[in-house]
Amino acid sequence: MAEKVINLAEFKKPNPRNLAIIILLCIILFVGWGTFVIVPAGHRGVVLWWGSVEKRIMGEGLNFIVPIAERVIKVDVKVQPHPFREIDASSKEYQNVKMTGMMNFHIDPAYVNDLYQKVGLDFADKVIDPAFNDFVKEVVPTYPIGEILPKREEIRKRAMTKLGENLERYHIIVDDIYFANIRFSPEYEGAIEAKQVAQQQVETQKQVLAQREIEAQQKVATAKGEAESILVVAQGQAKANDALSRSITPILVQYKGIEKWNGILPQVSGGAIPLIDLGKMGSLSGGTEGGKQ
Repeated sequence: MAEKVINLAEFKKPNPRNLAIIILLCIILFVGWGTFVIVPAGHRGVVLWWGSVEKRIMGEGLNFIVPIAERVIKVDVKVQPHPFREIDASSKEYQNVKMTGMMNFHIDPAYVNDLYQKVGLDFADKVIDPAFNDFVKEVVPTYPIGEILPKREEIRKRAMTKLGENLERYHIIVDDIYFANIRFSPEYEGAIEAKQVAQQQVETQKQVLAQREIEAQQKVATAKGEAESILVVAQGQAKANDALSRSITPILVQYKGIEKWNGILPQVSGGAIPLIDLGKMGSLSGGTEGGKQ
């Protein structure tokens, strides 16, 4: 039983040769793995030699390095957004103005080592935000508060130029800038809202007055047309009456009365018998008969 225990112990004891081979393979694997590095697409590799920044920059793909001595820092050189913090400024009249925005930028791939050496990877907090803060506090006070919103595009272009010049020395290239929000003091915003409401009311009243004026013009035109129509009718009637009055003579009246007479003289008591001028009637009758012939 004792011999079996001893043999088992001897079996579990590692072979120094095998152990040496395993250690050698691990060292080779470690060294082999540390001799190359893969730089992803849209990145560049900043090479450090015992912590010191080298001049050479690694491109995308597989790159070989000296194990242990060299280390690679991968830097993103794609276009990337950076949101600005809200900045407090003052207008030309010392009214409070708050601005926030977004900047699209990229790092010049040929100078990533210089940026890393001078600023580091936290360049947004160290360089970009202070540059935007300086721009806002330098440019916004040159505008009256009533011109800030209407000239928003002009301010944006000035920001691109100003920040581009400021960040160029760090090899940070500004692609575009957007102002996400521009806010004023609550009192001024309330005044703007009240002014907008008043303007809307004025426009509404103008529309109402314009509609009423159109309706009044329509009524005037209708009344004028009716008056002219009545005038035409009246003028026609007057002409007809005038012609009729000229055609009616006392003789014609007596003649019409004789035509309707039944030959019986009216019975008059205490009065005179009406006289009829037969001479005139004869001339009228003769004239009429002659006219018929």
